[in-house]
Amino acid sequence: MAGGYDLSRWPITVAPLPDELPVSWLWRVANRYGMTSAATLAALGLPQVNASVPRLETYLRRHAEALTAALGTQPYAADEALSPHEALEVELERYAVDYRIGRLPAATIRFCPQCLAESGGAWLRSWRRRTPAACPTHEVPLLVRCPECGAVPFSRSIWMTAATPPWICPQLAGQQPPSRRRRNRCGYDLRQAPTSPLGALEADTLDRLHTSAAAAAAHSLEPVEVAGFGVTARDHLDAIFELIDESSSITQVLAPDATGRDRLLSSARLAFEVLDQPTAHAAADIADRHELLDPNGRHTPIVTDARARRRPHNPLLAAIRLRSLENVLSPTAQLTFRLASSMPRHPEPIPRCRVEEIRSWPGQVPLAVIPQVLWPGVLTPWIEDDDIPARAAAAMLLAKLGSTRAWSLIALELGLPAAFATTPSALVTRMRRDGTWRALLRALEDLATNLADFPPRIDYSARRWAAEPALIAQAVRSMKTDAAPRIMVDRDRLAGLLWQTYTGGDARYHPDYGTDAPLEARYASRTHDAQVAELVERAGEELHRLTGHPDCGPLEWRPP
Repeated sequence: MAGGYDLSRWPITVAPLPDELPVSWLWRVANRYGMTSAATLAALGLPQVNASVPRLETYLRRHAEALTAALGTQPYAADEALSPHEALEVELERYAVDYRIGRLPAATIRFCPQCLAESGGAWLRSWRRRTPAACPTHEVPLLVRCPECGAVPFSRSIWMTAATPPWICPQLAGQQPPSRRRRNRCGYDLRQAPTSPLGALEADTLDRLHTSAAAAAAHSLEPVEVAGFGVTARDHLDAIFELIDESSSITQVLAPDATGRDRLLSSARLAFEVLDQPTAHAAADIADRHELLDPNGRHTPIVTDARARRRPHNPLLAAIRLRSLENVLSPTAQLTFRLASSMPRHPEPIPRCRVEEIRSWPGQVPLAVIPQVLWPGVLTPWIEDDDIPARAAAAMLLAKLGSTRAWSLIALELGLPAAFATTPSALVTRMRRDGTWRALLRALEDLATNLADFPPRIDYSARRWAAEPALIAQAVRSMKTDAAPRIMVDRDRLAGLLWQTYTGGDARYHPDYGTDAPLEARYASRTHDAQVAELVERAGEELHRLTGHPDCGPLEWRPP
């Protein structure tokens, strides 16, 4: 300090402007002192940097204290607030991750010539975009390239060696001399770049994109009514992105040139045209006219095997496509896509973790809550209680709701014979013939919703695996029958009755207990049902102990 002044501090302070890029501030500081940006950093005692703009900005922020001490200000404004238009950029990055799009093109620093002239060469953070944008002050599209040499500003680090004002294009141009001491630069005054007013359609499309992105970024819980469905603002925005991607490939239309801008805006207008329709059928008609929502494509595929889970699918677009095809889809597809629900949907995508860690995927009925034979009375009048094969087939239909499980796998998991895999198709054929299939489909959907709201206190899947015949036989042998002396106990048949009560199945589908007649009939002529139930309950308590308690639920359970 000398005479009240800090001799180590540079005499001229160049404060960053609101929303200004740190690299723009560095260039303006260097130009004020008649130096290059690289020479300015060297004079400040900072190591030489030759890197991309994001890495250089990180470097400047890391040395903010040294820059503040030497220049009297930080490389960025203290009240650094997000631009209201940056929500679209943030949501676009989030969409690319959520929908597994892959790496998006890097953001490009665009510019408004009139703003450059009015601000003294300041380049704004809100100009760094992947998507096309317009200057809100002058209502002109932001330019991407120098009109003279075609270079993208700040795309190469050559700007750090330019001792010119920030509005002069520093890129190398023309034939370069053999000497490395002299280089021919473009030198075009970017303030003079020609612009044209933003068209009404472009302005409206950009405004709607920003409005949708702002609502999605705010995590608005207010449902958005689109094509007859109520969805979140984020799902609505993702549907726009998905339609753009299907129409023109979103990674290609984000290229930093006028062609990419025009393609993106035209694809966005087409997306809004589809989503502005009042019903799903009207939206699907517009989509079909422009070859969108392709049932064989990757955005809304109509397949019922594991391919449907390879990537996430937008729930709004899925509902539109599926609702428009509800009269032509097969019964298996109607189950897989849950067409009886208010909003049909694709099965959940394959999660990014080990499959063995997943007990059940969202959107489908867990096998743990489905008995081998559906509870009596839940599907009356479509299926009679004494029609055991139909009740077992209905259990398989319930397991198919929202799932891509194969019929053979469902039969195996429910403990049914392998040959039973064709029985659901026969049941569906019979019900379609007598006109009751649609009603049964709605009843299955209601049952699935009820089970999701009130899950049983029984893990049927664990019980099917745990109730081995040896354990059941041991439970029956250890049971004392003196509590009901009038019952003539057939322990083999009692073991079968215990198995089907404990697992929610029917003993005729078990290889050890199979019989053509219901087991209850073997006891009906000998005693009252209550006395038989008492024996089964006592044997069930012992079986619980022997199996290690796969669940803590009751012996039997019925839906409320």
